[in-house]
Amino acid sequence: MSRNPGYLWSGLGGETDPPCLKTIKCKDTTMQLFDWLRKILENRNDPFASYIARVVLPVGIAALILLIPFAINNFLKGRIGVGIAIVLVQLLLLVDVLALRRGRKPPFHYGLVVVPMIVAMLAAVFNQGILGALWGYPIVLICYFVLSRRVAFLFSLVIMAVLTIAIAIWIEPALAVRIFATMLLTIAIINIVLNLIDELHDALVQQAITDPLTSAFNRRHMNQSIELIVEQGRRHPPNNTLLMLDIDHFKQVNDCLGHDVGDDLLRRLVQTIKGRMRKVDLLFRIGGEEFILLLFDADVTQAAVAADDIRRRVEAAELLPGQPVTISIGLCAQRAGQAADEWIKLADTALYQAKQRGRNRVEIAEHLTEYNHL
Repeated sequence: MSRNPGYLWSGLGGETDPPCLKTIKCKDTTMQLFDWLRKILENRNDPFASYIARVVLPVGIAALILLIPFAINNFLKGRIGVGIAIVLVQLLLLVDVLALRRGRKPPFHYGLVVVPMIVAMLAAVFNQGILGALWGYPIVLICYFVLSRRVAFLFSLVIMAVLTIAIAIWIEPALAVRIFATMLLTIAIINIVLNLIDELHDALVQQAITDPLTSAFNRRHMNQSIELIVEQGRRHPPNNTLLMLDIDHFKQVNDCLGHDVGDDLLRRLVQTIKGRMRKVDLLFRIGGEEFILLLFDADVTQAAVAADDIRRRVEAAELLPGQPVTISIGLCAQRAGQAADEWIKLADTALYQAKQRGRNRVEIAEHLTEYNHL
C-alpha cells in the first residue's frame, strides 16, 4: 500500500515535510527575497510613485502642526541644535506644501526634507538619549511615503546605520544592538507589505487591461495605447502599422458547434498570432472575433509580410478539428498628424475590402494591395 511521504515524516517529531522539501521551500523563500530586493534596487513596480505629491501635502501639513510643540519645548529647555533642526524641517515642508497647494512643483526635493529630520534625530539622541532614538521609526516610515521606493530603501538603511552608531557611542552598545534589530525588522515589514501591494497592483492592472477569455489586451488598453502612439507621431515621424483581423464565418462556428467551441477557437487563434508577434507588438481584442495587432517600427512592406505570414499560419494551424479556419486582415500604416479614430477606420475599411474580395486575404488601406490566398 502506498503512503504519503508527508505522513511518514509526520511521525518523526510531528513534522509534515521531509528535509528535502524543507530545503526546496527554504531556497524558494530565499529566491523570493532576492527577487523583491532586486525590484527595490531597480526601482520597478512602484505604484505609489505617481501619488507622492498627493501624500506629501497632508503629511506635510500634519508634520508642520505636530512639530511646533516639539520645537518650542527644545528651545525652552536649551536644546538649541534640536530646535533649529526641527524649525529647518518645518521651513522646507512649508515651502513645498505652499507650492503643492498652488498646483506647482515643489522647489525642494523631498530628500532634502528628510536630511534635516535625520540631523534632528541625531541631535535628540545626543541630548535626550533613547527618547530621541524613537524618532527614527516615523522618519523611516515618512521616507517610504515621500520618496521613490529605491531612494526610501537606501535612506532607511542610512538611518538605521547612523542611529545604531550614535546609540553605541553616546548611550550603550547593548542598546544599539536592540535598536538595530528592531529598525531592521521595521524596514523589512514595510518592504514586505509594499511588495504585496505591488503584486496586487500588477494583478489589478492586468485584469483592467486584459480580455479574460483570450488573454489579449482589451479595447480600453487599445484606446490608451493608440492615443499614446498618435501623440508621439505628432512629434516624431511615425513608423507603426495597424492590422485589423477578423475570423471568416465565425458566426457559423458558434451556430453550428456552440459558443464553447467558438471560445476555444478564439483562444487558439490568439496563441497562433502571438507565435508570430515580436515582444514589442501589442494584440487587442476589440469585438467578438475582431482583433487589432499593433506593429511597432514596421513600415507597410514589413507589416504586409507579417500579416500574410499570420494569415498562412492560421490557415495551417487546424484551429478546429477537421475544419479549416481562415482570417481576413486589413492593414494601415500610421501617418503623421493622423487621428486615432481615422487610423483605425482606415484599417477597418481595408478589412471590409478583404471580406468583400473573397476573405482569407490581406488588404492595405488606400492602395488596397492584395496578398491573395494561393
